[in-house]
Amino acid sequence: MGTVIGVFSAKGGVGKTLLATNLAAACGVGYHKKTVLVDLNIGNGTTDLLLNLSPERYWSDLGSVFQELTPQHLSLTITEYRPDLDLLASPPDLIKTEVIKMEDLSLLFSALKKVYDLIILDTPSGVDPPVRGCLALAEIKLMVLTPDAPTLRSTSRFLNALPNSKKTNGLIINQYSPAAAITPEEVKDHLGEPVFGVLPIDQAGVWANVSYGEPCVFRKSSKLGRSIRQLSGRLLRLIDHGPENYSNEDDD
Repeated sequence: MGTVIGVFSAKGGVGKTLLATNLAAACGVGYHKKTVLVDLNIGNGTTDLLLNLSPERYWSDLGSVFQELTPQHLSLTITEYRPDLDLLASPPDLIKTEVIKMEDLSLLFSALKKVYDLIILDTPSGVDPPVRGCLALAEIKLMVLTPDAPTLRSTSRFLNALPNSKKTNGLIINQYSPAAAITPEEVKDHLGEPVFGVLPIDQAGVWANVSYGEPCVFRKSSKLGRSIRQLSGRLLRLIDHGPENYSNEDDD
């Protein structure tokens, strides 16, 4: 059975979608784990752009068969990127598409876990109903933030609103520079959550990914890509060891 990994953020603009997409690319293409990236940003999904894909089907097309999902249903809906990496794209219509219910999310994830090793969720920012469902259903929860006062406040409020059972497995500090006013250790102390990864500023790597649809993790020159490759290895060790037994001391 596969593992559901949720990538969350309290506010937009922190690099959540870029991270989710590149984690999926690193785990699927790099580590040959059969991976599906699920874009839950209704009407605003951009994972297809970051992978240079043009989906013709979306998870909303499964609405009439959630109760009886089969691998064949899924195969007709996903968009293949490369061997071991598929995209289940977000519906593009902002008006006609209804918010997916937690019951349907559970059915969808259960079906995907029978086919894939990893199900990586790019969730909407904030704590809208689909996000609460993903928080309840994901085995691993990663919270993305940038080291600035507005994002720290939003993230603190997000975390304070969660029951203890839904706390994250770790923070991902994105766009970090040694010159930042706050250190990762201070972020950890302020938010009361462990830091799972720190990602550097890499304007050239991000620009190339956004402009050409080539994930940063495939560019040897990208500092961000290198850091996300390392992060994906850490994530897979977390899955192998389990949250109770994993330690960052296992990292290279």
